[in-house]
Amino acid sequence: MVFEASDDGTKPPTVAALKTCDYLELQNQEPVACVHADWSERLLKRKKLEVGVLCEAPLLFDERNANGSRTWRDASGKIVVAKRGEEEFEAMARRAESSGAVGLVVVDNEDVFDDDFEMASEDPYRPLSVPAVLAPKACAELLYGRAKEARVVRRYHRTPSPSDARMLQFLRMRGVEVNLKMT
Repeated sequence: MVFEASDDGTKPPTVAALKTCDYLELQNQEPVACVHADWSERLLKRKKLEVGVLCEAPLLFDERNANGSRTWRDASGKIVVAKRGEEEFEAMARRAESSGAVGLVVVDNEDVFDDDFEMASEDPYRPLSVPAVLAPKACAELLYGRAKEARVVRRYHRTPSPSDARMLQFLRMRGVEVNLKMT
């Protein structure tokens, strides 16, 4: 999270909290905030962007490869979907990449979604070219068959994490006006 302090001379100093988040966009659905992969950020930086579309394509969920334990058939140009639990995130992303997929969506296996981490690559010398996100289990039904196309987008995010919310509350108690707005 980045904080910017400003003072226009007429009001108390303000602090704007800025954070990025990856969203999964499915047709006729509200965008869903997801856990992002650290390698996705490198993909955007190659395009000289901080926010933007990471991938957009038809979805492919193959029940025979539901856990992403092997390469996908007919995945070229598609976003592949896998269930979390049996395979490491990076291993699934490498299989998606070798399958010709343009993205990976992993569906969480927990009922309560914890988005306070990021998927990380173990080997920084073998960069991945496939962006990936971890989506809440609540999206499972859509991702396993109903949704046909998806888009993964990195945007600025306004809702602070619990630790950021405590920090913002601390600042407010000390007379600092806090604005959560896009700049």
